[in-house]
Amino acid sequence: MAKTFQFDYPTPELVKEYVDKFDNDNNRSDFFKDSAIIKLFDKFPNNTELDEVLAKVTLLNAFYSTQILDMDLLNVSRDIVALKIDSSIYGEKVDYDIVNRIAYCGSFYQRKLYSFASKYCSFHNPAEFPIVDSYSKGMLYYMNKIEEKRFRFFHQGFTQNDLNNYHNYCKVYNAFVKHFKLENISYKEIDKYLWKYAKYEMGSKIQITDTTVYLDRLI
Repeated sequence: MAKTFQFDYPTPELVKEYVDKFDNDNNRSDFFKDSAIIKLFDKFPNNTELDEVLAKVTLLNAFYSTQILDMDLLNVSRDIVALKIDSSIYGEKVDYDIVNRIAYCGSFYQRKLYSFASKYCSFHNPAEFPIVDSYSKGMLYYMNKIEEKRFRFFHQGFTQNDLNNYHNYCKVYNAFVKHFKLENISYKEIDKYLWKYAKYEMGSKIQITDTTVYLDRLI
């Protein structure tokens, strides 16, 4: 299936083009949603007070449809407070495992809140935590599978399910950044590019799987 889609070769210029589309399409709705979340997370950077965490969880879930049920917003927030995540997010050496742990917050779930967890950490520390969603996973997976060698950025190979562990995702994501010489572009901008390009260019031509599943397999 990957052979049916012709990727544009990722360059800093292409990334900037799709960042601009993200920020300016749809009456700039995506840009203003991002801006509102950033301001709230900047106002409440820590995760020790339940009301502050609840405000962040609720806004992020509302704007990005991260699949937390209304009845579980408080439970997810309580669990985040109990995890004492600030040292993992802001420490001298960040702990990627905190994303996997936040993904299991809340008492009503039979699946992990993986995309939510990556977004929650990213909006606290965007320089260290790239965002995971079904589009970014699909983009990285299918680009690495195509036959043209110049696109092959992760030679060990990986499945879409491998990317459901955040350690694996960051390993693959950073290999993508290095291979295409995107080191001078922020994670935030690359996140926007992956999401926008995959959603609007790849569309239904590529089968992209959901990220909300249990999986702890390591590459």
